[in-house]
Amino acid sequence: MTLRVVCVLSVFALSSAERLIGSAFKLPVSEVTNHENSNVAFMEPKPPAVLKVRLHESTVLVCQAASQNGPAPLITWLKNGKPMQRKNNNERVGEPTQAEVVVVASTTRSTLHLDCLTMAEATSNYTCLADNTVTRVQTVTQLVLLPGTEGWRHDLARSGCPFVRNRRERKQILAVVVRHPRIVMWSPSSLQLQGQAARLLCRTTGSPPPKVTWQLHYGELNKTGQIALITDDARHTISRNGDLVMRDLDFYEDMGVYVCTAENAFGIAHAEAFLYPLEPTSS
Repeated sequence: MTLRVVCVLSVFALSSAERLIGSAFKLPVSEVTNHENSNVAFMEPKPPAVLKVRLHESTVLVCQAASQNGPAPLITWLKNGKPMQRKNNNERVGEPTQAEVVVVASTTRSTLHLDCLTMAEATSNYTCLADNTVTRVQTVTQLVLLPGTEGWRHDLARSGCPFVRNRRERKQILAVVVRHPRIVMWSPSSLQLQGQAARLLCRTTGSPPPKVTWQLHYGELNKTGQIALITDDARHTISRNGDLVMRDLDFYEDMGVYVCTAENAFGIAHAEAFLYPLEPTSS
């Protein structure tokens, strides 16, 4: 039974690794700024250059970046050139930081939720900034208000935002909307050498702050090849910001699909990360 599971996993892992290598090891350089030989570039899905929106509707921008032979990129969002979020590192003392974990290849995906757009928000520029401490790249999306949607009243069924009479009511409504947990940045895929460390991202929002848990699917961490709940131990640490830090990677124990779950009293959200530990090449 175990041999059959390992064989199936190896085929699955090889196929997934080839897809990642095919995208991350042939990164386009047209998007790269300030570095001639950069190791970070954007991948699909990528925010559009221009996005037409209606007043008071909600929209989501999705941005993904890949890195090779360097730290995994972190993604931040800017509104009209100014940061929209506070930095959320919160690594524990003694655990390897994002900048210290150099990976073979990795991808990072982030979402920006724009809820119940105001006039100012619906006519702003939003920048996705990907930075791995070595290279920084960015792409800008300009929101454009569709004609005839400037009025304060709007269609509830179309927008998904309750009718509000003033900005105070809108603020109260948004306070309810943002309660639900959201995973706003995670690591869809990562290639790393066996014996090294890895950090899988899982950054969340919600009120109260959601509890983050991790599971390994299809791996052999629990010696069954099925599903294992990951807790802090000698090789695993769940950071205060939700990231999963792993040490001394092993193919048979650590290869597989990791699921980050964020949960609070108002809901639950999931994100998947595929990790493939590579065998180091002999010199």
